[in-house]
Formats: sequence, structure tokens, C-alpha cells
Amino acid sequence: MVIGSIRDRLAEHGLAPSKARGQNFLRSPKLGQRLVELVDLKPEDAVVEIGPGLGGLTRPIACVARRTVAIEVDRGLVALLRQTGLPGGVELLHADALRVDLGALARELGPPVVLLGNLPYRIAGRLLAAVCVPDSPFRRFGLMIQAELADRVLAKPGTPAYGPLAVWARLWTEARRMLALGPEEFVPRPKVRSTFVVIDPRPATVRVGDVGLLREVVRCAFQHRRKTLRGALRRRIPGAEAGLRAAGIDPGRRGETLSELEFVELAKAIGREDRAE
Repeated sequence: MVIGSIRDRLAEHGLAPSKARGQNFLRSPKLGQRLVELVDLKPEDAVVEIGPGLGGLTRPIACVARRTVAIEVDRGLVALLRQTGLPGGVELLHADALRVDLGALARELGPPVVLLGNLPYRIAGRLLAAVCVPDSPFRRFGLMIQAELADRVLAKPGTPAYGPLAVWARLWTEARRMLALGPEEFVPRPKVRSTFVVIDPRPATVRVGDVGLLREVVRCAFQHRRKTLRGALRRRIPGAEAGLRAAGIDPGRRGETLSELEFVELAKAIGREDRAE
């Protein structure tokens, strides 16, 4: 599907790419097929697809997967897809992916389930944070995201891109960069480069304890990156200073220097100190 045909097809239905929704459609059907190959989709897999758009990825998915649920928020695109038709085994769900319980949907489909999508830039970071969780029901994620966001997912402690997203990804998944794409591969052309990442959830071998407390500790530690841990946590997290001492972590360090496992030990120590008071 070339640029003209994509725009023409949208125009025939009174539609145009939505900047507000961050819509950038795959230019070539061959690219959709390539993404399915890179994620190593199997016939026994069910798929949850985020943002099917014009179906450029949906159709090659349906050629392999036993069942596909495609989630699309754009009412106009939903109408277009229903009018033009999708392959058998594809269910189109008109919903906002950020409001869908993706874990419950995966469990309903039954294992194994793969999460796939050319993610709208507007939601990519929030969706990744939502699915990088312990004990994920998904076998694998295959996601097209901004290159800058991929850097944040794959970042190591002590690097500028390291932050909460990297902590969750390092704790509960194994992520790898599979394909780098320029703006010319999309319609309309975005202003940034894109990356296709494959992320494999793994069993939660590290005992985290209170996940909510861990998330709050990590959020506060990175909220003001230049602050020390003492300065970032003491007024927001009860028991933070005692927890730092108990975990053997120098309160003069900054959050960006802590590994994911150090964050886990810090949150556990803070939880123990808070209960002891």
C-alpha cells in the first residue's frame, strides 16, 4: 500500500490521519509481514493487537494466529474496517487500549497470547508501563514505538535514558531491539525515528513485596533526577531515611544510579521500617 493509496482510502471514508491520536500508518504491507516474522508468531498464539489502523499488520497476523482481538479507539477507522472486512478469526473491539484490562483479555483468550501493535506515539509510554508487570499473562510483546522510547526501555543504570520504564522492563521482562525504521516507512511521516522491540515477560523470580510501594519509591526517585535519594524520598515516602540505612544504600546517591534490584531492596526495607514504627 503506497502513500497515495493510504491517503485515498482514508479520504474515501471522510477520514485523515489524526495528529491528536498520534496515528502513523505502516506504508508497506511487506513491513507488516516482517514484524510478524520478527516476533516469531506461532499458529497456537492468540494476539491482542493495539491500533490496527487500516489493517496493515492485522492481516499478516491473522494468517498465522489462531485468534486476534484488534483494539481500535478511532470510530472512523472501526467503521472503515468493518465495512471493508477483516480476515476470519479477527474480532474488532472499539475501545481505548489504555482503558481495557489487557491482562483479563489475555486470560480470556487463553495462553499463549502475544501483544502486538504499531503503537500510537501518544499512548506508547503509558501502555508499556501498564504491561511491564510481574506475572504477565502474555507470552511476548512486539511493539513499534519511538526510538527514544525504545532507548528508555533498554537503558542501563547510570545512563541518561534510565528511568522508571527501564526499571520495570529490567525487573520483569527481557527486551531487545529488533528493527530500526525511518520516517519514510510511515504515512504520514513522523518527525522521529521508530524502533520495533520484542519484549518477553519472564517469571517473577525476585520477591518484590509491595508493588505499589516500589512504584512510588521509583517514581519519587526519578521525579527530580538531580536530587539525592534523601532529598527525593524523605518528604514523600514515610520511613525512607531509615529504609536507606537498612538497605545499605548511601542516601547521597541519586536514583538514576540504583539498579532495579537495589530499588526492590530499598522498597522492602522502607516497608519494614514503616511497619515497625
